[in-house]
Amino acid sequence: MALTLLQNKNILFPTLIGLLLLVVSVATGCQSSRSQTSGRSFFEPKSDTIPGVLKPAERIAMIRLKGENGRNSGPETKKELLEQLLEEYANSPDPLVRQEVVTASGKIFASSSGDERSDLNLSKGFDLVKYAAMRDDDPFVRREACRIIGSWQNSESAVVLRYVARNDQDKDVQLKAAQSLAVFNDKDTIETLGGLLDHRQPALRYQAMQSLKSCTKQDYGNDVHRWKQYLAGDIPDPVHVPSLAERFRIGQLPMIY
Repeated sequence: MALTLLQNKNILFPTLIGLLLLVVSVATGCQSSRSQTSGRSFFEPKSDTIPGVLKPAERIAMIRLKGENGRNSGPETKKELLEQLLEEYANSPDPLVRQEVVTASGKIFASSSGDERSDLNLSKGFDLVKYAAMRDDDPFVRREACRIIGSWQNSESAVVLRYVARNDQDKDVQLKAAQSLAVFNDKDTIETLGGLLDHRQPALRYQAMQSLKSCTKQDYGNDVHRWKQYLAGDIPDPVHVPSLAERFRIGQLPMIY
């Protein structure tokens, strides 16, 4: 019996010592590893940069640069830049990028002379802005397109703006279109603005009256009824200025003590 215990001790002691040395070795290695990676998280954040792919902010900066360069370039460079912008617009799901493309294209087209604008390739700048005003999915892009196209003051611009003012589902886009129509004085534009006088949105009715003042060179204030009379060919009712007695009816006078 004693011999058996002695034999077991001879086996157990070396085994325990070996395990103890192994634990010490692992602990020392972990401590060394921690000292080498001091100050860094185990799960370090990965970079969101993909080689060859621009971030949205970088794309926007590049688009703006193209717009500025296009304003001061010759026809051939303008055509080349417009082709690039058209491709960017067609392939971008980001509305902020598309809005910048519309702005840049507008700058290039606006800086072109009358003869240059008749060029088929340069007219693509106008076509892009026109499409964005009527068809883009994002209301902010459509608003920007209405702002730009209204500044060109040609008959086709008025057609686009009248369509947007009547049909867009976003009130703010309609407001921008109605505001941009203020520089046109043709019959169709005046009729379109007159139709907005019955709109359910007070802000749009108000903007229609402001634009009508500019279009017709008449001023019937913010009186929808008088504007409708004028547009119908009637003589608007005179403005009624209430008398002092009407403004301070008996019973409504301030009490004096």
